[in-house]
Amino acid sequence: MSKEKKTDKKGEKKSIASVFDKRDKYGEFGKRLIFINLAAVISAVMLFCFMFIIENKVIGDRFKAQEYVSKNTVHEVEDLQEYITAHSLTTKDIDEIDDWVYNKRNVLLIIYDGGRVIYDSTLGKGGREGLDSEENQGTEEAPIPSSNHARYTLEFADKTVKIDFVSFFDMRARFIYVTLQFCICFLLVLVIVLFNAFKMANYYTTLEADARKIEEGDLNHNITVRGYGRLSSVASAMEQMRISIIERHEKENELIDSSHNLVMSMSHDLRTPLTILIGYLEILSGKKYKDDETRNLYIDKCKEKAYQIKQLSDRLFEYFLAFSTDEEDLHTQIYDKSVFSELMEDYVFTLNEKGFKLDYSMDSGKDYYIALDIQLMRRVMDNMFSNINKYADREMPVRISVSNNGHQLIFSFSNYIIKNLAKVESTNIGLSVCKKIISRHKGSLEVEKDEDKFKVIIKLPITRNRAELENEQNKNTKKQ
Repeated sequence: MSKEKKTDKKGEKKSIASVFDKRDKYGEFGKRLIFINLAAVISAVMLFCFMFIIENKVIGDRFKAQEYVSKNTVHEVEDLQEYITAHSLTTKDIDEIDDWVYNKRNVLLIIYDGGRVIYDSTLGKGGREGLDSEENQGTEEAPIPSSNHARYTLEFADKTVKIDFVSFFDMRARFIYVTLQFCICFLLVLVIVLFNAFKMANYYTTLEADARKIEEGDLNHNITVRGYGRLSSVASAMEQMRISIIERHEKENELIDSSHNLVMSMSHDLRTPLTILIGYLEILSGKKYKDDETRNLYIDKCKEKAYQIKQLSDRLFEYFLAFSTDEEDLHTQIYDKSVFSELMEDYVFTLNEKGFKLDYSMDSGKDYYIALDIQLMRRVMDNMFSNINKYADREMPVRISVSNNGHQLIFSFSNYIIKNLAKVESTNIGLSVCKKIISRHKGSLEVEKDEDKFKVIIKLPITRNRAELENEQNKNTKKQ
């Protein structure tokens, strides 16, 4: 049991350790964060491009329409006129005009005094650079470079002038729209990153709560396995470990219960024949018998009870073998196909002598080789034929067949069950022993049972290459 526990613990550690890969330089979380950030940025760029297309369509159609431009340009010129009137500006108060243009932004203004330009907002601060030179004296009024320009009149305090005025309304709208675009895209990135961060944090919290439940002894609480990646693999390993612990506890409880039942049963079964045996021995030792015939009868009774005690002790040994055999106890040798015909010959003969109707077949087939611990395999055959002797109906045929498919040797034991089976005692320990032995030989034992029929199928691995089997056996010997 201690070796099994050590093996289980090592297996559990390996199952968790195998989740981690030392070659993973950045780790799952680093990679996941990079992936989330990239996904968020790509989503934001795609949204920005989509909104940019809408911007060009909506703003271009809306703010460049002739009716809209004309209406709002007139409104801007009226606003400038109100500004000039309110401040009693003259054509020499260019700095105040320049302040108004600067505050409006996206406005183009050219003021004409007669035949010359006295202010041009495209020339920078002041709008007069180079305009006072002689070259500009008498300059003809030039059209403003715009397809939608119009000439308006302004009333200054000292004179009336004409102006060319253009207000780029779409630029204002674009500035607001682009600012909104950046804000929305930034919020999208933030939402994606924070959503995944909260999701990951929530999973951490869930796993921590699950681990607390397990730590408190609630092994029936399932570990939450969600999504994929390293964290999910760890959660899955924890869940498998929880299941293996439950299974081990169940096996231990079954072992304890069966041990208790066996001890109670064996103590009762041993006490009865021992008491009777002691009674007969006291009679014999005290010579309290009438004649030699009675003495011989008591001696036979003593033998019967002694054999009964031996059978009970064999059952104890079988029980020990079923639950405490280790692979190190397996001593195999390589045999050819003749081993089973020799092994089963005596058993088949005994059943025939006892009046069983046998349907026995041995598949000759091609040659093969098998690695067996012959003593343990004899114990399996003892149990199989002992069960037939105890439980099989002698009025119905007992079918025994041995065949192979090139990779496996297949035994089949099939019989009808006697009607008064309840009178025959059974602990089923024998089958447990057989399963253990066959499993150690890397085979399988399956039981099929219904109301009146019982069948056992045993499968053992075989090979046609003796050298291959010898190499495998040598490797196993070195490991031991």
